[in-house]
Amino acid sequence: MSVTKSAKTIDEAVKLALDELKVDISCVDVNVIEKPKSGFLGFGSRDALVEVTLKDEKIEMSKETCCKEENNIDKNEDIEKLEVFLKDLISKMGTDCELIFSEDEEAISIDIEKSEDFKMLIGKSGETLESIQYILNIFARRNTSLEKRVYLDVNGYKKRKEESIREMAMTFAKKAIKYRKVMRLRPMNAYERRIVHATLHNMKGVFTVSEGDEPYRKVVIKPKF
Repeated sequence: MSVTKSAKTIDEAVKLALDELKVDISCVDVNVIEKPKSGFLGFGSRDALVEVTLKDEKIEMSKETCCKEENNIDKNEDIEKLEVFLKDLISKMGTDCELIFSEDEEAISIDIEKSEDFKMLIGKSGETLESIQYILNIFARRNTSLEKRVYLDVNGYKKRKEESIREMAMTFAKKAIKYRKVMRLRPMNAYERRIVHATLHNMKGVFTVSEGDEPYRKVVIKPKF
């Protein structure tokens, strides 16, 4: 089992993965897919992207050795804090909304609905939405006992976009394998590149790297000869 996580630093990304897997560092192998970049004056920066995989021997280990204990948390109170904070933040941006909460094993998902200005909340290529999500996750780590990452969407925008990018990545990866050629995708922001890397990181016959400088940085899909 493996998970892919991104964060400002490699250590933070690894910690997110360990928290999700509920194990300590001795139980996993870490693969750094993309190193973080600070950029200049806030421009051209990118998060670290890591793949954390459980070691085979974990199967034979006891939970007392490898697995973290579940923390008993009052999720209703924590989610209420997120709701109040997010609604206040969106209100200060000049619009209102309704929030739909859901939760699975990996994340707490919040879908922003019925806003008067969806485009403003999304921003160019989803950059404003990513910034809001980043701020929300910082708030959650500092002010709640939640250990899961908070995933934010606006009227289903991210789901549609991620599906489109994954389909494109798979199409170009198959071409790279079939024609044994290097395929260079269009320039993408860090969020879009992470989707491509995560989609293809376990695909046999290809590997991915990011090349170029912002805002023209792109993912390159290379066949394995």
